Amino acid sequence: MTLLRRTALATGLACGAFLAVGAAHAQADKFPSKPIRLIVPYGTGSGTDNSARYFTQKIAEKTGWTFIIENKPGGNGFIGLSEVQRSPADGYTMVYTGGTTHGVNSALFKKLPYDPLKDFTPVTPGVFSPMVLLAKPDLNVKTAAELVDVIRKNPGKMAGATGSSFQIMAMEVFKHENKLETTNVPYKGSAQSMTDLLGGHVDFTLVDLAAGLPQIEAGRLKALAVTSPARVDVLPDVPTMAQAGLPDIRLAGWAALFVKAGTPEPVVATLQKAFNSYFQSPDYKAYVGRTGGYYTAMSTPEMMSFITTEIERSKAALQRAGIQPA
Repeated sequence: MTLLRRTALATGLACGAFLAVGAAHAQADKFPSKPIRLIVPYGTGSGTDNSARYFTQKIAEKTGWTFIIENKPGGNGFIGLSEVQRSPADGYTMVYTGGTTHGVNSALFKKLPYDPLKDFTPVTPGVFSPMVLLAKPDLNVKTAAELVDVIRKNPGKMAGATGSSFQIMAMEVFKHENKLETTNVPYKGSAQSMTDLLGGHVDFTLVDLAAGLPQIEAGRLKALAVTSPARVDVLPDVPTMAQAGLPDIRLAGWAALFVKAGTPEPVVATLQKAFNSYFQSPDYKAYVGRTGGYYTAMSTPEMMSFITTEIERSKAALQRAGIQPA
């Protein structure tokens, strides 16, 4: 190849790259020019669905954008994520999902029909929902440290209520960090576990704050500690794990917005700006705060690091629980 041809080829490649970048920015300048589909891999009326409908309405009012919510429940979130995988990487199909599909599933299944790190680009977190430590009333413990002390004095004899795979993971982290030996009692849902905790059939639980809040507010159960980085507004007198004198366990159910990997960066940036602007508003803070939730801004690289940690922690915790991937 002559020097002239090499120069012409290099110039052509550079021009092509420049045009591609220019096209991506032009696409972002026009984005969105049509409705955005938001896939929710859970049923209508679920907490994730209700939240998605609330914040998309608020963002639509502020930006003039149009959102179409599509519920695609089932298959541990597989059905909803596959819808995104089949769609173009243009930002017009998003998914609102979280700790199950992009954390615990990697520990539950030997092979997933998607790669949580390679197939999706995080846009922004939507909400973090901390957990709360509760003990049965007749145990007569007033603090988290007292509960841990009772469990340590009765190794293997205390029963902890668990439900979802995320709750099992959380319980294993709590036991591991505090060097506790207890028995896990599985439940299909938090409602029955709350009933049995009140009845003294199990000794304690680490449950999603939204599920435990009604019993706490009614005075039937005492909140001993929360797993958030700071105290939550809805329970200002309840300490974090660290404030309670225990290892600084930070566990939260979470949901975030994703697009298909390969979506142009300017489009992702446009989405981030719109969602982050509302998520940092007093209105949204009050909305998620009613059930103890909170929002923390994260960049795409920070989200990728967070998800990687969630996957690794889930695998280690479920392995300790003796749960083998299917």
